Amino acid sequence: MNLDNPAINREQILQEIKNLLKSYDFKTSDIYDRSCFDLLARKDDILIILKILVNIDSLTSSQAEELSKIAGTFLASPIIIGLKSKHNFLEEDVVYERHEIPVITPQTLCNIVVNDIHPEILAKRGGYYVKIDGPLLNELRESMNLSLKELADLSHVSRETIYRYEQGNSQTYPETAMMIEEVLQRPITVSINVLETDKKNSLDRIIHEPIELIKLGYDVKSSKKTPFDAISESTEKNNDIQKLQEKLEDKLDEIEKIRAEINKKTNPNNILITNMERGRNEKTLTNIANKTEDISSVTGYDALFVLNKEHDIESINKIPAIYTWELKDMSNIEDLLKLIRERKEEAEEL
Repeated sequence: MNLDNPAINREQILQEIKNLLKSYDFKTSDIYDRSCFDLLARKDDILIILKILVNIDSLTSSQAEELSKIAGTFLASPIIIGLKSKHNFLEEDVVYERHEIPVITPQTLCNIVVNDIHPEILAKRGGYYVKIDGPLLNELRESMNLSLKELADLSHVSRETIYRYEQGNSQTYPETAMMIEEVLQRPITVSINVLETDKKNSLDRIIHEPIELIKLGYDVKSSKKTPFDAISESTEKNNDIQKLQEKLEDKLDEIEKIRAEINKKTNPNNILITNMERGRNEKTLTNIANKTEDISSVTGYDALFVLNKEHDIESINKIPAIYTWELKDMSNIEDLLKLIRERKEEAEEL
């Protein structure tokens, strides 16, 4: 099924998409072509709210804001379906954005619904990007016994680049991801599921009618360019939800107590013999490293050098060298201890 035919008009796209969704067990609404959205569709816990445009740049900021608020109120995922921008036709299996709302082609939606194939490429200003699965990259690298530098060299990127990718879901060019994947022989990119959203936005224009609903305990929120006038939202929490929230808070308190006990027992042992660069020359640093290595071996405490400038070294006489930019990217002590262990092992193999 090819829905990206440039000769097809908006009404045809709308009908084709509605037929597609219905044939794959989505319950669909009527088509509302004078609304801020055109179609609603639900399947199990998935609720999507669609706006179909031939030219996606015809979407105004006010239309996008209202669509986003309606979607947030309904706990739905807003999606723009389009064929082209003012400059080019849109590509299949690429996610674009307009006013922070994902935009895909009709055929991309078909691929998602029919084949469960979600796009991985995000089009942004400056080109195409993919997201790297940082934990997976780290797991695959370690399973192949590769250091950061070794994987970087094999992939023709810098060690800093690999390190940054492993710290979180970083974005990069598809070509860079492919070079790393060739070394690891596994995909490392994250697919983009436009059927799910974590953005929270909702209607916020509270009106003062009908007074009867307000007295019952509802906030009545006006909507623009929708088939209805407003959304009424209860101000009272459901009793079951309240009980679940209280149960969750109790569990979180218990987790925090356990975490505090763990920290209490482990923190006194987290001692590092530390040296700084401080403008010293290589000879001086080596001399300090010799003494530090001796003290470290006797006391049993790990040691490190903290370097400000970029050097082509990861250790000085078996003492791990950690750069300030690496420390800035770390979120916890375990990240540092892990890197120290890794560089210590590499130094001992030399």
